[in-house]
Amino acid sequence: MTYEELIKELCDVIKESEKNSVAIYENLESIGDMLNDSKLPVHKLSKINDSISNSFGLLQHQDMHRQKIERVVNFVCENKNIDSSEYNIASSAKHIAGDENNEVLDDDELEALIKSMQN
Repeated sequence: MTYEELIKELCDVIKESEKNSVAIYENLESIGDMLNDSKLPVHKLSKINDSISNSFGLLQHQDMHRQKIERVVNFVCENKNIDSSEYNIASSAKHIAGDENNEVLDDDELEALIKSMQN
């Protein structure tokens, strides 16, 4: 598999992930709105709202994984002199303000990840 083929496959995953994330987010908001208009008992509403909130958290976690894939794609494009503009992805942030997560990959870790994918 060439780097270009690998990047295309990863970009397809990124785009599908973004599309699904938007649909999930909109569905959860719609459910929340319907619940606010319902006559369910408070304890049941609270339980359902907790589940919706947990789902938003999982969605955010999934988005962090999508961003990691974007970082790998951008790293490969940059280091293999591949024109990333044809893949229509945004440049990725190395660090997001307020992010206290230690899961940020440095360049050496990215390179090791890419090499392991080639095996």
